[in-house]
Amino acid sequence: MIIMIKAILFDKDGTLLKFSEIWVDSILEFLKRKNLSEDSKKKLFKKIGIVENNEVEENSILSSETIRDLAIIFSEYMEESVEKIYKDIDDFLLEFLKKNKEEIKETCDLKSLFVDLKGKGILIGLFTSDNYRQAKFSMEYLELDKFIDFYAAADLYKKKPSKESLEIFKKKYSIKDDEIIVVGDSKVDMIFGRDTIKLGVLCGTGSRDMLEKYTANISEDPRGVLKFL
Repeated sequence: MIIMIKAILFDKDGTLLKFSEIWVDSILEFLKRKNLSEDSKKKLFKKIGIVENNEVEENSILSSETIRDLAIIFSEYMEESVEKIYKDIDDFLLEFLKKNKEEIKETCDLKSLFVDLKGKGILIGLFTSDNYRQAKFSMEYLELDKFIDFYAAADLYKKKPSKESLEIFKKKYSIKDDEIIVVGDSKVDMIFGRDTIKLGVLCGTGSRDMLEKYTANISEDPRGVLKFL
């Protein structure tokens, strides 16, 4: 039996958007406002996955987890509540993104890809560990928001790899797992899409070796979905 693909769900950072220096720079800038010792900063960086030359480690908290997860780690080094740190980071990251929007860069020609997908009647979802405001702003800046049918952000639903947002999406559009492609660059993305068709992309922080543990479908970037249609 031939399965017709009806929806493609994309991770954001490292999949649709280049995991650029903006994410590390924003964290560094946020921490400048806090009275942390150099030793504490080094320990914190290690915990969230910032390694040498300010690169981001694959499957780390910074590459795969949420703003709340960052706040929990930060609270170990700051005399502030998790909730206060969470709100501060959320607000700060949005403002930093707006001031540095030229650093929001696509991993490929997304407008062309999305036009192709819409021409084939495909639903497009954005499933991200980021919060909604940051995800929405990024897509609006790139003029891609009009193509997106569904946003699943970490402050709207349980974070990946929980399937809460996926189940809501499926119910809303009356589709099944085997009619969906999940596209991502991390272990979390692959586990999240465990019952769907999975496409691992190499344009983010995830390595081929890691992605191949979860799927035989590997592509340089999100345009790899076109081979399924």
